[in-house]
Amino acid sequence: MFEIPLPFVVALLLAILLVRLTLRGPAGPVGRSMRIFVAASLALVIMVGLRWQFDLLVFRFLRPLFAAMLPPIAWICFAALGSEERSQTRWRWLHIIPVLAIFIASLTWRKWHIQVDFLIAVEFAGYGIALMILASRGEDRFAQARLGDIGSVRGIVAVVGGALIFSGLVDGLIALDFSITQGTNVTTIVGYAQLVVLVVLALLMVRLERLSPQTTQLTDSVTEPALAQHKDDRKDNNDIAGDDAILAAIDEVMRTQHLYRDPDLTLDRLARRVVIPARQISGAINRRFGRNVSQVVNEYRVAEAQTLLQTTAKPVTEIMFDCGFQTKSNFNREFGRVTGMGPRAYRDADPSSDQLAPDQPFGPIRKLFLENAESRE
Repeated sequence: MFEIPLPFVVALLLAILLVRLTLRGPAGPVGRSMRIFVAASLALVIMVGLRWQFDLLVFRFLRPLFAAMLPPIAWICFAALGSEERSQTRWRWLHIIPVLAIFIASLTWRKWHIQVDFLIAVEFAGYGIALMILASRGEDRFAQARLGDIGSVRGIVAVVGGALIFSGLVDGLIALDFSITQGTNVTTIVGYAQLVVLVVLALLMVRLERLSPQTTQLTDSVTEPALAQHKDDRKDNNDIAGDDAILAAIDEVMRTQHLYRDPDLTLDRLARRVVIPARQISGAINRRFGRNVSQVVNEYRVAEAQTLLQTTAKPVTEIMFDCGFQTKSNFNREFGRVTGMGPRAYRDADPSSDQLAPDQPFGPIRKLFLENAESRE
């Protein structure tokens, strides 16, 4: 019976994913990096299949080279979500260093007998740890992801980092097997571990594309020099007055332009609209509210939903979309966090209840300012 080797089955799956991503055409650095990543995974899987199917010298040489390219591509894909992407561009050439080191080790193997698989293991583990650290950083490191999805994106980054670390351990086992048994078990290790990791990474990248806005084009007229100027003007924003100035600017665009209604709102878009760097926005909100940007934006959405539930007969689902929420589960969770009850229960509640919203939603920032004014009086 005709049998297709496992690597080529996985390659077919990755090819389907690549076609799907290409047809969907996600815009911006995230979509572009994702397609490159899946294409690199596909090339590596094909190379692995050719290496163990035909065992030619050229495939032995190219396999580690293709493998060495994968971790830097994964890192660049996630780094592209940060608000500081442009400032990091000039350093991207440094990611070629580990690839060149593995290339030279493969090229000079007959002379120096350097353990190429061990170098690959170190590279995968290093980038995996770096991604785990990235996942633990603040929201400004994911400023081009939708605010409501930043938590999910950080989870995916952590899983990808763990997968790279696991892949590094696999490459370490390959190097160990060559040193002990001259590669007796390498085929099994490669077939049932390395390829599984690649599929998981590709699937996670597809999930990331769904969590990211389909377009990154901004309607704001703010330019990069303007952001840089504000960064210079606000070097010391740790004091309360500096934080309040930032919050006032955010509150202004939220109330007058209803920016929270945009379901694809990102921290980067918010930063450009108020002409304040994303890191300063995230820091000010965290210091003054003890919450993240996503939660504060959702509180603006909930405030408007409260008013609409009390003053209109619109269905709850329609109100959910009108206020900027995309999923019912997120809407119910955030509404319950803010009001202590579900949307339907809120609509049926006693209108004289203190939990009900005023005639116009004012949002958490204005509420903070009003509370501060009352305390001063």
